[in-house]
Amino acid sequence: MGAVTLAQAACATYTARPLDPATSRAQLEARSLRDPVLGERVRALVPGEQNTPPAGGWGAAELLVAAVHFNPSLAEARAHLATALAAVTTARALPNPNLSLSFEYDTQRAAESPWLWAASTGFLIDTALRRRLRTELAQSGVRAARADYAETLWGVRHELRAARLAALMSERRLSVLTDEERDRAELATSIERRVSVGESSSGERLQNQIELARTRSAAAEAARQRGAARAQLAGVIGVPLPGLEGEQLRFEDLAAPAPLEERSITELRERALLSRPDLERAINDYQASEIELQQTVRAQYPQLTVGPGYMYDHGIRKATLGISFNLPLFDQNQGPIAESRARREAAGQHLLAVQAEILSAIDAARADYGLALAALAAAQAQHAAAATLVRNAERALAAGAADRPTLIAARISADAESLAELDALERADQALGALEDALHTPLAGNETTLHPQPDLEEP
Repeated sequence: MGAVTLAQAACATYTARPLDPATSRAQLEARSLRDPVLGERVRALVPGEQNTPPAGGWGAAELLVAAVHFNPSLAEARAHLATALAAVTTARALPNPNLSLSFEYDTQRAAESPWLWAASTGFLIDTALRRRLRTELAQSGVRAARADYAETLWGVRHELRAARLAALMSERRLSVLTDEERDRAELATSIERRVSVGESSSGERLQNQIELARTRSAAAEAARQRGAARAQLAGVIGVPLPGLEGEQLRFEDLAAPAPLEERSITELRERALLSRPDLERAINDYQASEIELQQTVRAQYPQLTVGPGYMYDHGIRKATLGISFNLPLFDQNQGPIAESRARREAAGQHLLAVQAEILSAIDAARADYGLALAALAAAQAQHAAAATLVRNAERALAAGAADRPTLIAARISADAESLAELDALERADQALGALEDALHTPLAGNETTLHPQPDLEEP
């Protein structure tokens, strides 16, 4: 009984931790990029960064660190990993013995002791092989949780990049459309004067008014998209929208996508085909199915339980020993064994499917990015030509060889080419993002220079 008392003294105790929605709401609303703990993480992980907020603004790397710090999906994935780690402790534990007590009082006995009492125990013989298989299966769960965390982290990074791209594109489109709106308003005034003196038709005036209204509508939509992109960005990071107010953002990795070195892409392709997180999860699932099959095969053999005990039998003291095991007379665990074999086959086919999907995604994104860069170069050339026409019109106006409406028309044409260039830039950035997603590796920006830290990749 002393051993039982000591074991009970070592037991864990329950501590209540009730959740208060009002408290958690206040904590969420208080989050911001000025959090001092976040500042320490940024300074530790981003090379050369000594200030918080960053002196040049929040770029890709700084915002990724903030998302790792605040994003609720990543926090949940870390909690799942902690659960998987705890399961390893459970798997390694030896099964506890059981203790049984029995009593008997014989009313017919008068000359001798009427009592019979016995204490018996039961020890399940847990072989080293069984315990090893349980532990390996639990460790497989840990590896799966780590792969899930890495995949969740990349998903957050994907959403973060998409929100940053939307913020950049809406900001630039709004700037161009604001200029176009000003030019069209000035052109409307000029046409109004010409109509009044009979030099232009009312149809020309109406057409320009329609184009002006269309430009104002597009500008309003760009402003709406800018607000939505900021809200989306705040949500991905895990802070309320006011937590982003007043913060400067940097977009150098999105402003000018460049061709990538083929050798580097080839090396990253090979690495992704061997170790991308979803592939690692598929490999781990196959290994887990192997261990599960070993367990089910092992379970067809009898499992032994030994039970030494003590009996006081009406004045006679006896030592007892009980042995029990199951008899596989009717079922040798063939059903579970067949199921485990089928699950192993399915896991193997899933692994091949994941690897084929990765290969296809990388090759498609690689080709698409090259085409997107060519389209961007063509759009940039067209915009440059339109800008040259504007400069020529400005010189002609200064020399008296052209009028003001001609210059305004050139500017409007250049604004249209600028919007076309922004569309091409967005498609190129999206294609680069698709290639990064396929490789699960950042290819541009200061993310590539982050100091490797375990807590940035996994708990």
